[in-house]
Amino acid sequence: MADRKYPWRVVWITGASGAICGEIARRLAAQGVTVAATARPSEKLDALAASSEHITAFPADVLEPDALKACGAKVEAELGPIDMVLLGAGMYVPFDIRNIDLDGFHKTMALNVDGVINGVAAALPSMLERRQGQLAIMGSLFGYAGWPGNGGYGASKAAVINLAESLKLELRGSGIDVTLINPGFVDTPLNASYDPKKKIFVMSKERCARKILEKLPKKPYEIAFPMQVEGFMKTVRNMPRALSFSLVRWFIKAMGA
Repeated sequence: MADRKYPWRVVWITGASGAICGEIARRLAAQGVTVAATARPSEKLDALAASSEHITAFPADVLEPDALKACGAKVEAELGPIDMVLLGAGMYVPFDIRNIDLDGFHKTMALNVDGVINGVAAALPSMLERRQGQLAIMGSLFGYAGWPGNGGYGASKAAVINLAESLKLELRGSGIDVTLINPGFVDTPLNASYDPKKKIFVMSKERCARKILEKLPKKPYEIAFPMQVEGFMKTVRNMPRALSFSLVRWFIKAMGA
């Protein structure tokens, strides 16, 4: 039985070999939660599963919807009903307007957006049948407003934010909770190539995972942090564009970028 610190018995995590989701998986497992860890086959995924008896690897590619549905069915057949799915597979590719990486842009949109809806399609039917469950979707505060060098990633996260809003509205009264997780910059290999001067209030993966797990059991619609970045990005989003563009340019210049 899981420690009652967390309300879930079985949690399915996609993108589990990534820094943030891997850290979340380990913290859940340390409290006795049964974690189904999904990512493409890799040594990282194997190492994660080997780190705790409460973590089991279920390799799959989130870009293959039929295989992902089969993976979700296998998780439930072996571990029991999925109480929460954390859809965390994602990627970042630098966006350079002077040399646009079209392949990188398309791959970013595919993994960050298609990977989410494929996960929803895999987990939601069983939850709807039981009228119980939680969809946790990894977004980003940088989906709220444009940011230099962030064209592909930001566009993908803007799509995820809109999708989460739509799901929240449509699932009202179904027994399914939707939680959108919007961190700011996190110090992970995912965004290691991003210009350090344009990163504001960078946090560690440990702090990020801790803040997510502090709030996730309460099933809020949104978990957003750090507060300073959340406030800035949402303020910019709600401003007239002539003002918001000037404010972002000023901020970037003030940072020396």
